[in-house]
Amino acid sequence: MTDSTHLAGMTWGWGAVFGLVNLVLGGGAFAAWLKNRPAMQKNKQDAEEKLRDDLITRVQKLEADKAVQDAKLEAERLRHDAQMAIMRHRVNNADACLDALLMLLKTSPDKVAEAVVHIEQMRARQQQEVAIERGAQAGAAIGSVAAPAIP
Repeated sequence: MTDSTHLAGMTWGWGAVFGLVNLVLGGGAFAAWLKNRPAMQKNKQDAEEKLRDDLITRVQKLEADKAVQDAKLEAERLRHDAQMAIMRHRVNNADACLDALLMLLKTSPDKVAEAVVHIEQMRARQQQEVAIERGAQAGAAIGSVAAPAIP
């Protein structure tokens, strides 16, 4: 091609066309982008896989922590139930003693001294039973702390 067309004092030829196309397409940047595209996708995949693995590990840790907390909560609930049972037992014993005293006072007021001795013996026995229950509860609490029940 000879001097057919001039643009800014430059002759148009295949070199100029190739240079213009190279300039418009970003030169070597486009070729580098095409060349590095599989590596970028692999990096993206690896990052997503690492994030997924990290999240799975975190969820598993949270589930394990929840299981431990559930076991602690259950042990606390059982301890509370045992304490409430002891308290109910003590109230029932006190009611029984009061009822027995009232019944004895109504039926034979002259035997009050004997009734008092009998009721004092009953109360002493009930207090021993409550102490045994509390000891069993304390032993169970110590045992559950020493070896927590984890499913």
